[in-house]
Amino acid sequence: MYRLKSIRLYFFSVIKLFFLTLKNIYFKTNFYNKKLITFLPDRIFYTPSTYLTASLTSVSNDFYKATNTSPELLWKTNIKNRQEFENLHGFLWLTKLDRKNSKVITKNIINAWINSFFNYDPNAWDMELTAKRLIAWFSNTDITLEDADKTYKEKFFLSLVKQSNFLSKNLNNVFYNPSKIICCSAIILSGMVFKNNEYNYKIGVKELEKIIKIYFDNDGFPKSRNPEEIFICLKYLILIREWQKEAQKPVPDFLNEIIAKCGNCYALMSCSNKQFPLFNGATEINYKDYDVFLKNLKYKFINKNHELGELVKIKKNKIELIIDCGNPPPNSFARNYQAGSLAFELISNKQKVICNSGYGKYLSAKLLSLSRSTAAHSTLYINDTSSCIFEKNKSINKIYGNSLIHKHKIIKKDYTEDKNYYSILASHNGYEKKFGYIHTRKITISKKEDAIYGYDELKKIKKNSNILNYFIRFHTYPDTKIVKTMAGNSVLISLPNGDGWSLLSETNNFNIEKNIFLGNKNKIVNNQSISISGNIAEEITSIKWTIKRIS
Repeated sequence: MYRLKSIRLYFFSVIKLFFLTLKNIYFKTNFYNKKLITFLPDRIFYTPSTYLTASLTSVSNDFYKATNTSPELLWKTNIKNRQEFENLHGFLWLTKLDRKNSKVITKNIINAWINSFFNYDPNAWDMELTAKRLIAWFSNTDITLEDADKTYKEKFFLSLVKQSNFLSKNLNNVFYNPSKIICCSAIILSGMVFKNNEYNYKIGVKELEKIIKIYFDNDGFPKSRNPEEIFICLKYLILIREWQKEAQKPVPDFLNEIIAKCGNCYALMSCSNKQFPLFNGATEINYKDYDVFLKNLKYKFINKNHELGELVKIKKNKIELIIDCGNPPPNSFARNYQAGSLAFELISNKQKVICNSGYGKYLSAKLLSLSRSTAAHSTLYINDTSSCIFEKNKSINKIYGNSLIHKHKIIKKDYTEDKNYYSILASHNGYEKKFGYIHTRKITISKKEDAIYGYDELKKIKKNSNILNYFIRFHTYPDTKIVKTMAGNSVLISLPNGDGWSLLSETNNFNIEKNIFLGNKNKIVNNQSISISGNIAEEITSIKWTIKRIS
């Protein structure tokens, strides 16, 4: 069944890739590039405030002078690291330039870019990258346009028109993820900046409403179930709203509504360490400065719920626990999905105690595959097998996103609270088809003491002759020290902030292993994990464990 599905998807993928190749060839023709020039503006009618765009970069009070730079050489430099390439060609660094001393060199740099990339280039004209570049150029006209001569202005305007038209003509080809909202925001902005481009504004607002209806669930959580995407989307949705207010455009009701919903999701997923939990493609982004930005704009989001996006969060004093109790998203939203069903992260006093491994997409293809596995998460797995099966064919994934051959399903979920405890119980069938078992996890947090009580159960549904082993993994955060006790049934966990915790279990099968942490986009960091393992031989195999504060 799986094989037939893969063959069918591969067949359609090859066809679609063929047409994409033809389209890419067409984009490089003079005919297409001339077609993108629909009008020549002579002035700008609206300039967004620079401080709004500054929210898209790391916030600091440091400003830099653009000197000692050869503009032509800058764009001829071969940058192998894609992240560095995007940072350079996205031009969001313009907000960090000294406004007084960087005007001339900035225009020289932009002029050199236009000379090199005036026509379509598959790398430099990547949709999201082009959108960020347009936003940066529009938002920094005090250094990109001010005091420029007629020749530069004409070249600059033509490039802006070409890039904005390219976005509006190809928006439908972008997956439903933050990139689509980023592209849409640039299209809307271009329609506000140039009166001749009013069509872009109207089509941008119309498409944005459509994207919001498809991409978010009823609570305003991205259907990808990636906490980081809330942060990215909220940034650009608020940007659009603030641009509209500045340009004296009416703010549509649907935009106000999704910002409120997305903001509530942001509030729930916000943790004391100012980083998002590492589920479903999320990476470590410190959003402390963005909270300041929201405060300055008088945005205040509060959410006292326990669940959004099928992620359950329990908070008690200085302890926070987030657990993934959701189904895999549809393939069109699963580009960054990871098989971390019933995995959790634990934070104590702004420091992570237990975490997931993070996401390896930005480091290598091998690490991407590793990071998607259930073993890369703080949960239970059987025989080194993930709770869902990912399609490995690159062609299929390029066309259909992160295609899943086999998906698990959450078959039970229950959150309860009384005067003594918070409790979450959930089950999934990810191991039923191959091994014949249902995995149930119950996590209880005491209100009276700093203790988390865990219970993992494997219940046999059908016969299986294979020799089966379970592993329950607890990934610890980098710089955390772990020591196994002499008795063998507990592990001591020391955090950099001085907090001390113990992990106890009825079994003596504790192992401490070296691991890698992929939460940072740019580098691999060493960490350790604790595992409890054993044989699965009974109709019901149950494992109890406790994480308790000791200092």
